[in-house]
Amino acid sequence: ENKELEILPGRIEELETEQADIHAQLADPRLYQEAGPKVAELKAKLDSVEEELTSSYARWEELDAVQGADA
Repeated sequence: ENKELEILPGRIEELETEQADIHAQLADPRLYQEAGPKVAELKAKLDSVEEELTSSYARWEELDAVQGADA
């Protein structure tokens, strides 16, 4: 659990960066004009990243609470 607690902040940062990148791509109007099929792919990837981000935050809070209770 301690190792996982150490790793999670970095993983969350990676996911947030990926999420921001996908949002930036989806905000570009050229994407919809030039690469229509890629829009669905990016939206599916965004859903996946957001699900993992939500579960990572929940797990981090859980581990933090356990560590706080042990202190």
